[in-house]
Amino acid sequence: MTGQKEGVGREFWRVSLEDLAVAMETRQSEYGNPDEPLKFKIYRGRPRRPLTTRVPRELTKVTALDEPALSTLLRYGYGISRQEFDTNGTWPYHRMVASARCLFGVQLYVCLADGVYHYDAPHHALVLLREGDHRRLLTRASGTTGAVPEAVLVLSGLFAKTAYIYRDYAYRLCTQEAGLLAGNIDLVARAMGLWAHVHHQFVDEPVHKLFGLDADEEPALVVLPLHFPGNTRAGIRRATVPRSGSALAATIDPIDPEVLSGGLKVAQACPTLTEVNRASLRTNTATFAAAEPGAHGDSRAPGAVGLPLPSADVPRIDLAEVLRARDSGPGVFRPVASRVDGVELWTRLARVRTGVTSDAVPAGGSVPLEIYLTVGDLSGIPAGCYRLDQDTRALRPAGPADTGTDAITAIERVTIPGPVFQHMNAVVHLVGDRDWAFDTFGDRGYRVISQEAGLLAHRVCVAAAAQGLSGRIVNAYHAEGVRAALGLTERRHTPVFQILLARTGPGGRVIVPVEPEAVE
Repeated sequence: MTGQKEGVGREFWRVSLEDLAVAMETRQSEYGNPDEPLKFKIYRGRPRRPLTTRVPRELTKVTALDEPALSTLLRYGYGISRQEFDTNGTWPYHRMVASARCLFGVQLYVCLADGVYHYDAPHHALVLLREGDHRRLLTRASGTTGAVPEAVLVLSGLFAKTAYIYRDYAYRLCTQEAGLLAGNIDLVARAMGLWAHVHHQFVDEPVHKLFGLDADEEPALVVLPLHFPGNTRAGIRRATVPRSGSALAATIDPIDPEVLSGGLKVAQACPTLTEVNRASLRTNTATFAAAEPGAHGDSRAPGAVGLPLPSADVPRIDLAEVLRARDSGPGVFRPVASRVDGVELWTRLARVRTGVTSDAVPAGGSVPLEIYLTVGDLSGIPAGCYRLDQDTRALRPAGPADTGTDAITAIERVTIPGPVFQHMNAVVHLVGDRDWAFDTFGDRGYRVISQEAGLLAHRVCVAAAAQGLSGRIVNAYHAEGVRAALGLTERRHTPVFQILLARTGPGGRVIVPVEPEAVE
């Protein structure tokens, strides 16, 4: 699969990131759409395991993934954080992780020693899908060997949840959201003393069969085994014996649980999405690619003199508090004038890559995603466009040499009208290498780079939230215009995420936190 130059994934990349008008031409109204699914996926007639609502208000390290620890992990990793009521009232539910229009297209499944479950977020409960310990099967499907994980979490894309508005474009949104959630679960697990490995590569058939998923309607997107650090030292490594997906699937009895969800049939309504998704599926671990360090083109401008990162006393964040407060801003993103410590934000952004373990990260290297920071109003950093140097953590000047204070305006010009840019503190772009993704992972490359970017995007939003900033992920931009504003000269370097950072007002919203009964 490596070395593929053409494929449906590459073409979908071109359309969904380079030709926004075509990508959105089948978009439906979100008001009164008869294809609208239920807000949440609900299983009927399955045993339920309620989780305790008494969770700590601060995340601390645990020594066992017992029921209280599992409840805390799921609550902060995926749970519902608040309801919002505004004049439209169309997207009332919010998690601690951003979701396109708050439709929650990505589902969370949990594999424990005693069974396989779906996480029912609104009721904070686990729904039993099958009994037995299947954790080892999932590690085999991921092409690894070693100690058995404490648990394996699986994120799937229930496409109909998002496709009822966005049709084929839902593939981009669901893979982005899977990355955002993987990034959050990684942060929460780390704060609790657990280690997560992000697997974008796995043989799909046994994973789908294990959870009773339809590969067209709700494919698995990410597999996340969780270990305590002692187990990782015991040797979690890539298996040397290839595993056949069909052989692993043959060891599992089929299940067909009854589900209430509603919505359209994606395989019929979204032919392009279905084609791209099918092309990404893998049947044998022998086809898995190993990302190579230095195998991607460099987007940085040669010889640019940068701003070295000053020493800054950055306050430690209470992750649980920050996640409860994290916000994407009101329906119309309207910044309010404020002074934000730019050096503190810069310091936090320089740390967003640390500690992530993923099969998209080369040995001794990092995934080819660059962080660009366009500064509007931040204290300690002159207005302008910068690239965050991965090695030195310096800010290197980027974009046209004469941009300066007009850098934010340049980004506004290439963003579809909607957000207000006056008083914008900063805009972050995550720039991915298209050729690296597809040359390394074939048609699965689309989801790999989209999910890796989502992982970093969530960390950017958490870094901003630690300083009281809203982080609004915006896909409505012209990629070629963003390239020019950032000084990118090759089409392979593509802005995958655009994140607006600013302090915002309530915007007419009434916000009701969904607070558990907390353990102090």
